[in-house]
Amino acid sequence: MPKSSKPAQSSEGAARRGWKQDPEAVKANILKVAYEIFARSGLSGARIEEIAHRTETSKRMIYYYFGDKDGLYRAVLESAYIAMRKGEDLLDLGGVPPVEALRRLAEFTFDHHRSAEDFVRLVMIENVHDGRHMSMLDEMAGQNISVIRLLEDIYQRGCAAGLFRRGLDAVELHWMISSMSYFNVSNRVTFSQIFGNDLFNPLGQQKLRRHVGDMMVRFVLRDDVSLDAGLARSNEDIRMINPDIYRFLEVWDSKWASLPKGASVQDRRLKFEAIAREMRLPTPEGVETDGEYWIESDGGPVRVRVFRAAGTAAQPALIYLHGGAWMQGSPETHWDITARIAGWNGQTVISVDYGLAPENPYPTAFQQVFAVTQWAHREAGTLNIDPAKIAIGGDSAGGNIAAAVALKCREEGVALSAQLLIYPACDFDQTRPSYIENADGPLLKVQGMDGVNRMYSPDESKLSSDPFVAPLVAESHADLPPAYVAVAQNDPLRDSGVAYADALEAAGVPVTRDSGEGLIHGYLRSMEYCALAEDKLRAMAAWLRETNA
Repeated sequence: MPKSSKPAQSSEGAARRGWKQDPEAVKANILKVAYEIFARSGLSGARIEEIAHRTETSKRMIYYYFGDKDGLYRAVLESAYIAMRKGEDLLDLGGVPPVEALRRLAEFTFDHHRSAEDFVRLVMIENVHDGRHMSMLDEMAGQNISVIRLLEDIYQRGCAAGLFRRGLDAVELHWMISSMSYFNVSNRVTFSQIFGNDLFNPLGQQKLRRHVGDMMVRFVLRDDVSLDAGLARSNEDIRMINPDIYRFLEVWDSKWASLPKGASVQDRRLKFEAIAREMRLPTPEGVETDGEYWIESDGGPVRVRVFRAAGTAAQPALIYLHGGAWMQGSPETHWDITARIAGWNGQTVISVDYGLAPENPYPTAFQQVFAVTQWAHREAGTLNIDPAKIAIGGDSAGGNIAAAVALKCREEGVALSAQLLIYPACDFDQTRPSYIENADGPLLKVQGMDGVNRMYSPDESKLSSDPFVAPLVAESHADLPPAYVAVAQNDPLRDSGVAYADALEAAGVPVTRDSGEGLIHGYLRSMEYCALAEDKLRAMAAWLRETNA
């Protein structure tokens, strides 16, 4: 067999070519691998041979860049601190009110240490070595002084605004933030062995993160200043937003920030699904979530996902319709709501994946949901639900469809035990005060509503004349099922929901109201951050349970 005319290529030769072609990339790769190995094995346990093997480079090249193992270790240590300081810079807290800025910095540090466990391990290793390598890095002090300057700026602005007590020091504040965030990683294993792992599961970590922010803010605030003082708000004289909502909005807005301007409806749908999946809370224990059915309707076939609590007896049921401006959302985006109602109430929730606009304008979704309601009665035995205890409900656009289908069921003699309407759009009158007070949201803005409404109902005359599009315009609201109407104080749709509750009461329908003080449109999405939001959903579930008792 003839030999190849090409000479054999050694790994060292390939590495040398990589070095010549992109030396910075090679150096960065060495640092990345060395970071992992030093954090795992410590300075004494790390081997240059292993680092060279994993980077497909040579020991000689590592020595060329870093001198020796100690030099490489110092470079890794320096790069780790640089990365953290860059993260702090990206927070851009210079224009953020001081109370909020201090909380953000504290919670960022907690998140950084939690997600960068190798950083904490490196710091632990350097402490074992009495910090002698850090003392040899001339640039280290200058790099790390940036966080002290940042804290000093936040603190002095807080003092000048009359919010923070005087006599504190930025280094002290940095020590406190770092100590809590560091302990969370450095002592996780031993703490868990002694006290259990609850604080280190996702919910426990979220609580600790919030506690760190609260403790720092409470520590620096003057005694006569409340915890939520100094938060950035628009129209503050009118709008009193629960401070926990701001923490949710920071996360929510940051996740949507990567969506390009001018993104299509389809792109928004995909993004919504991805964000909802990332932020989904644990499903309550004992709730089955994998039941799916397809139902034929005049609007075409429609999928439902069934959330059912454990148990063999026939259960009350709720047909649930997700929000999303009629153009996005699914049973999966509203999993947290439906799974909790099912689990808390020991009931079945049928979540409807109705057709979305603009591809499926009115009456598609309306027809599909009415068909699901008929199907639930027809298949009650198969579904193991009580046909006398079938309710309907939804949030936002879903609340609109739920109210409309309740009107249709009254006409067709299809029994419903209750209707749960959560910040619903019951008409399209934008002259109401809530549209003016809350024009800029949060979460829902008046600008763009006209376009969304046209996508749902291209025949704009129906927005003010068809009760199955705008339930408030129905000639009569008598003989409808008992209603729970939950609005939000800081929601453009607030007065639409209030007007519908008024119309129901005037027609003799029992109505339970929740004014949603301090809350915003879509607040049920904030349950992980805002305890009040979860309390509201529990109240809704309790009402369903009592109504169907």
